[in-house]
Amino acid sequence: MQKISGCLFADDVSYDVPRDVWVRAEGDLYVVGVDTVRAWLSGVLTSVSLKPAGTVLERGMGLGATEGPRHFDVVRSPLSGVVVEVNPELKATPKLVNTDPYGAGWLAKIRPSRLDDERAGLKSISSASEALAEKVNRLKVRCFDAFPDYEMFEIGSECAGVLVKLDELIARSPVGTVVHLVSDDVTAEIELITWSERTGQKLIETRKEANLFHFIVKKIR
Repeated sequence: MQKISGCLFADDVSYDVPRDVWVRAEGDLYVVGVDTVRAWLSGVLTSVSLKPAGTVLERGMGLGATEGPRHFDVVRSPLSGVVVEVNPELKATPKLVNTDPYGAGWLAKIRPSRLDDERAGLKSISSASEALAEKVNRLKVRCFDAFPDYEMFEIGSECAGVLVKLDELIARSPVGTVVHLVSDDVTAEIELITWSERTGQKLIETRKEANLFHFIVKKIR
């Protein structure tokens, strides 16, 4: 993996940067998935729909769609060819696209029909890095060490009250839940460290941007 403008991108795939997708050779097939930009922009995905196996695609045609709280997006194929297989896990667990876009969150496998003609549109991580960085910065994509299930924006609230809300959310959530908490309380950092030590929940990441603190918290028990 390679970090570009604060976001991790796989270094063993080829990117179709304008379409926010990647491909990885697997024998005579090509695995297709969405890149880090698409995975983080959409929020936690609520559904992923894909064209069935046997569908014939032209490059740029819709391979499927992803839907989250921020975006409904059409995923466009980076290659012409035939869909051989789609990821069966995504119907029940669409969030895999967010949490593991280059692994378990792959979308489909395509047998390309015009690879020699279309290969020029696919870029290695080194060739694509400048364009990916520009897109991350232009779209203000913010990546963290873990993808959040919930976001809490508590601007203008005292941290003591915020922690009560966080306790309530953690209490009703399953183990493994990740929360992104944003606060402008100047005491927030020390309060969150103390809260983590008191509750035994994990404070994965702390980040300060201008006057805002960003915390990534994970329920581990």
